[in-house]
Amino acid sequence: MSENGPYNQPPQNPYGGGEPGGQPPYGPPQGAPYGDPGTGGQPGYGPGNAPGTGGQPGYGPGYPPGPEQQMYTGGQPGYGPGYMPQPQPPKSGGKAVAWILGIGGAVIVVLLIAVVAAVFINGQNNPAVQPTAGPATGQEPTTTTEPDNDSEPDPNTAAPAGEPPYAVPAEPCDVLTDQVYADFMLTEAGYKSVQDSTASCRSSLADAPEGNPEDSYASLRVEYAVPYSASDSLEAAEDDYEYNLEYVTGANDYSAYLAEGVEESREVDLGDQAHYVLTTYDYLGDEVPTAVLLIRTANVNIQIEYQVLLGFLGDATVDELSLPDDTEDIMLNVGNEALALVGSA
Repeated sequence: MSENGPYNQPPQNPYGGGEPGGQPPYGPPQGAPYGDPGTGGQPGYGPGNAPGTGGQPGYGPGYPPGPEQQMYTGGQPGYGPGYMPQPQPPKSGGKAVAWILGIGGAVIVVLLIAVVAAVFINGQNNPAVQPTAGPATGQEPTTTTEPDNDSEPDPNTAAPAGEPPYAVPAEPCDVLTDQVYADFMLTEAGYKSVQDSTASCRSSLADAPEGNPEDSYASLRVEYAVPYSASDSLEAAEDDYEYNLEYVTGANDYSAYLAEGVEESREVDLGDQAHYVLTTYDYLGDEVPTAVLLIRTANVNIQIEYQVLLGFLGDATVDELSLPDDTEDIMLNVGNEALALVGSA
């Protein structure tokens, strides 16, 4: 038998320690009951690795420590060093930063909105003056001139004073202004007649227009009326207006205005309703030329009549009578004066 055993085995010392060829002891070496202090070895299995070498204890050397592991091992005893702990962000600190960033963003948005709103409001309150665009031909824009205050007023701009319903004017002859006197060549003051529902002014003596016989003359009458049954009623005033229009155009069987004598009949722009008629009137058997202007404003109807008549002493005939060429113009003028008098007293 060999000194290595009955099977002639070569000397073995796989775990180190003891005599060559002998079985390693199962107890701790003398003086080191739990392994060599500081070596990290497993008891009964030989020396471990040096502290911080990273090797498996009792099984040979480990790997050299990395840069993070040189100053901190943190491993369990006998199993090599641990790993460097990774820094963790503070939980409460992260939430605080996010909260602060959110508030800051909201403040910036609010400030931007305020600035935009201020710019918009300032632009609305102080709009830029845009130059007047010229024609498409490239010409310079025209300059707006101030209205001429010395020009004659539009005769169709008159309006009653105050608010309806109206009463008839107490001084209807105030309608005979200096301009009316001149237009109709009046030679005497007017005669007024005022009652509850009517008021009128008549000037029966006026020079006849040029071209008429010497003994002819003219007459002007202005009459105001409110509905007899209901003076404040607009509907009743409208009915009266329609009746008067039929009468002066000869559509009424009892009318003294001749239907066959109508030369002009048309609406004009005065008051709420207005109509101008140039016709012939049967005056005591004489067919005389007559101009009539009907006006309604609210509950008041106005009728203006202008005629040219024959004198009693001359030999002229009605065929020689005529109204002036500007009859419509002077009728609209007196209509404007009559309308402005409504509601004045």
